Amino acid sequence: MNYKTLGVVVKRQDFLESDRILTIFTERFGKVKAIAKGVRKISSKLAGSLEPFMIINLILYEGKTFYTVTGSVIEKEFPDVHDDLKKMADAFYIGEMIDKFEEERQKSGEVFSLLCKTLEALNKHDEKIVLRIFEVLILKAGGYWGDLSTCIHCRNPLTPTINFWDGEEGGIICEICQKQFHHGLSISNDAIKVLRLIESDGFKIINRLRVKDEIFEELSRLLSLYTHRILESDLKSEKFQKEIR
Repeated sequence: MNYKTLGVVVKRQDFLESDRILTIFTERFGKVKAIAKGVRKISSKLAGSLEPFMIINLILYEGKTFYTVTGSVIEKEFPDVHDDLKKMADAFYIGEMIDKFEEERQKSGEVFSLLCKTLEALNKHDEKIVLRIFEVLILKAGGYWGDLSTCIHCRNPLTPTINFWDGEEGGIICEICQKQFHHGLSISNDAIKVLRLIESDGFKIINRLRVKDEIFEELSRLLSLYTHRILESDLKSEKFQKEIR
């Protein structure tokens, strides 16, 4: 049976002489594996529409192991992403995060919408803010995000004094609990404010948020450590990002 759905190719792998196995995050079915037959041939009509990180209208035939792509038309392109090597490296990071966090064939309209909004934002805006927003929202969608208004240990309201990021549970702990449990990395009050804004407003804040580079670097470090703990592995795309930068 053939199915129609919107999707975004987040990963691809050459297969046999002219085929590719694609990892596609779809609106209807979540993450799926699909074979694009003959797509590496010069004469292939599907090749141009099956590049990574475009929103595409797909027709998929469901087989025993994989879907097969039988039709594909571009719904929305992101030229600034594809023409900028730094942004393309960031897109591969976004794609790998989606691939790692999402189970196969587990529908999530929230995550599909997040992926599309992230690519749209990356196409227009500075990648540092886009990546931090994406990281917070993908962690939140996966249930890995704690309350940012209270200490996750003692549950007392946080005050703008000295606080710490708990990379074990994904939240903030107060100074008293940090001294008791002896874990957590220092987090600035400005970084906490940015996280709260992202948590509440997502990409709505992107045009009005002005943050110093050192705050972005702080958030990048803390969120990266937390992500690695959850996934229990490194991300290949991070090495590519560092090489490009």
